[in-house]
Amino acid sequence: MNSPVRASAPSVWSTRLRANWLPIALLVAILVVVVLAVPSFFQSANLLNVGRQSAIVGVIAIGMTFVILTGGIDLSVGSILALSGVTTAMLINSGMTIGLAAFLALLVGVALGVLNGLGVAVLKIQPFIMTLATMVAIQGLSLRVTDGGPQQFDNSNSFFTVMGSGNVLGVPGPFLIFLVISVLGVLVLRYLPFGRFVYAIGGSLEAARLSGVRTGRTVVLAYAVSGLCAALAGVMTASRLGVGDPIAGSLSNLDAITAVVIGGTSLMGGIGGAVGTVFGALMLAVLSNLMNLIGISPFDQQIVKGAVIVIAVLIAAETTRRRFRTRRPDATRVPATATHAPLDPTLTSSAR
Repeated sequence: MNSPVRASAPSVWSTRLRANWLPIALLVAILVVVVLAVPSFFQSANLLNVGRQSAIVGVIAIGMTFVILTGGIDLSVGSILALSGVTTAMLINSGMTIGLAAFLALLVGVALGVLNGLGVAVLKIQPFIMTLATMVAIQGLSLRVTDGGPQQFDNSNSFFTVMGSGNVLGVPGPFLIFLVISVLGVLVLRYLPFGRFVYAIGGSLEAARLSGVRTGRTVVLAYAVSGLCAALAGVMTASRLGVGDPIAGSLSNLDAITAVVIGGTSLMGGIGGAVGTVFGALMLAVLSNLMNLIGISPFDQQIVKGAVIVIAVLIAAETTRRRFRTRRPDATRVPATATHAPLDPTLTSSAR
């Protein structure tokens, strides 16, 4: 009797491409339009500008990816960005070294992220409500300590300048920071237990708890990562502007969520990853740059971005439904003892 022919297993790269096809397809479509409509887009100076534009939102979006993968959301990242920038400026003006001031500003972001995580994981407050409350409170704190005005400081330090507006071997410093944070995000989500726990919680909080995952600690750490990334973006913004602005980053939370959603991460949690977020952030930067080159007004640009979000969410939702419909016939063949399946990286790799 002839044995059945086994289908060859898909390669790792093909699996990853299928998992991130949405942001890749959207980015390619936009680039095709750019080639036809605005050939000057591909001038080296403009491409470097696009990389610089994507950096701030991209760094925040990587941290936001961790939170959204757990099924939560963080609306406070824009306020954390502003407060970390203000903290950096005020500490430098008080005589502290730039390096120590920036480090303490990052710790402020981590502390605020932990506060959000404790509210969600321990006090069981809905993520939207908890982070909305901290967003308002942190914004008020930034305005209070600065009396509503920007805080100028001496940012002549060459290394600190690179974080905001300088170049390294011709590449924008902020973009290099974005790349480093992106690589770290991909590695953590794909290869570390913490990353697998994040996916497991997003898939099913109760199932993750029953599987032995310390769900509360994982959620708090996810929000801490988001706060750290927002604070880093705040230090980068302060370096670029040369001031600590208490109202900087007022729309950063929306831009970061947009990049994550366009990148294919489900707002329900458990599906997506940092790779898609990178493409989402780049696509937003390309789209904004293209509209600036064409001469579209900033008001109309917001309308276009809103339409892109709706289209991306609809496509992502349909992709998720198809994925579950494809897996459903095999559900009856999964043994009842496979309660630890969400923690197996081979089962979640296709979602990253």
